[in-house]
Amino acid sequence: MKFYHTAFNLNEWFILLTGTVVFLLVYLMPKRFTRVQTLTMLLIGFYLGCTFDETFGIGPFNYYDINNTSFMELWDVLTYVMFSPFAYFFVYGYSNVKKSRTAYFFYISVWALGAILLEALAWHAGVYHYLNGYRQYYSLPFYLLALTVTMIYYRLFIKESG
Repeated sequence: MKFYHTAFNLNEWFILLTGTVVFLLVYLMPKRFTRVQTLTMLLIGFYLGCTFDETFGIGPFNYYDINNTSFMELWDVLTYVMFSPFAYFFVYGYSNVKKSRTAYFFYISVWALGAILLEALAWHAGVYHYLNGYRQYYSLPFYLLALTVTMIYYRLFIKESG
């Protein structure tokens, strides 16, 4: 395995700092879910991010590269791990929302816009490198879909069991 540098780049600092903060928050927040439910939410965040990035970041689309190279490396995996707690935060907050159609729409919309902002921060830090005319707002439909799937998970498997 060849190491490209000895000092961290901005994107690597972003991944380390953001990952540390979000996992620390998960650990420190009052426990509302079982360990299995928490792990499942973390895996949902990891899986959806990885699926989206590996679908649209490689051929035939090749809309962006992640981190320093176009090849899968450890920092790419750490990027997916870093983003995985956001599914947990989404469900955690959603469990406090007054349930109505308007609330569902508003809650998902706010989180989708937050995801766009977080992606913008990651882009500025060099985590994402857009290619072939890709624009950040193209990610919005994915975020809306991912948040809806996560909400369905909550309603079917957590709310019903709790």
